[in-house]
Amino acid sequence: MRNMKLILAGIIIAGLAISILLLGPLFFSGVEEETVSTNDHPDWWKNIGGQNSQDSILERRSLVWNNNEIEDGTVPALFVNPVNYTGKFFTRGCRGMLEQIQLYLIGDGVDEITIRYSPHPCLGPVGEITIVPAAAWAWQAFVIEEMWNYDSLFIWVHAAEANVDLGYDLEEPYDAHQSGDAGATWGDLNLRQFTRAVYTGETPGDVPVSGIINNIPIPSISSAYKTHTVQLPLGVETDVFLIEGAGYNDLILLYVQAAVDSDQTYFRVYCDDVRSWGFTFRNLNTYGFTAATPSISLNQYGLGAACFATLTHKFEFRRSLRITAWNPTGAVLATAWAYPTLMR
Repeated sequence: MRNMKLILAGIIIAGLAISILLLGPLFFSGVEEETVSTNDHPDWWKNIGGQNSQDSILERRSLVWNNNEIEDGTVPALFVNPVNYTGKFFTRGCRGMLEQIQLYLIGDGVDEITIRYSPHPCLGPVGEITIVPAAAWAWQAFVIEEMWNYDSLFIWVHAAEANVDLGYDLEEPYDAHQSGDAGATWGDLNLRQFTRAVYTGETPGDVPVSGIINNIPIPSISSAYKTHTVQLPLGVETDVFLIEGAGYNDLILLYVQAAVDSDQTYFRVYCDDVRSWGFTFRNLNTYGFTAATPSISLNQYGLGAACFATLTHKFEFRRSLRITAWNPTGAVLATAWAYPTLMR
């Protein structure tokens, strides 16, 4: 009989314990249970990791910054008219839809500032944007709205007119860069330049330096076209045109109009300011180049006549491609065409 009472008491206690576990939250908790999903966590997403994890499905919108939390209207501790070729390098986490680059600026509503950007220092510009800053301290936007397929982003001031000032932070660690040779090399600058980049669709994870990701080649490239005609002054090497960027060019056309000693016109090709090719039409003819010669073809030639040459040699460059012309004895009209493939 005593054992039966103990068994019955045990059953009652176990039943009470189960009831508390099941019904307790309804009586003892004043906090409502959270819903299963939110706007950022759709019902179809289940956190099981792997390829279909949250980071790979949901769009992430983010800001990379160097701003010391400065807000519009605040006068920065240091501000100057920005020196050309000063910039900020964001080394990681920059791949995604690049909506804007922002600098903390003040202007006069008239003067302009131009920035350029690329994946890293010592590379020619992938893009260039000019704005007229407003006459108040604010984060002022350089609108881009393009896909950026690189993990890093380097932003620098290319040119700024007199009435534009840029804010800087004097707090360490310093992280600005400055170039004294038009971007060929970059040294440290003991300042922090107020710079931000605004992203939508940020893509987490690293990417290789080169290769194919989802059928997108890295680095991304696109074709371009450039032509210009110049009147050559007597005996002076003159720029026909300059292409700034990184890529290669495997088709250049060179032409000079008929004139006294036109055949002595000397064309030169510079890659990153290093002379990569140069010849006169007369020398090409002397050395046996013809319209059928591969790589360098002399399509049309005559003493004092119109001369035309085609270069299909592949010229590769990291910052710039420049074509110049020179005539030692007379002024002539020189024209060049180029069809580069540039990093984008």
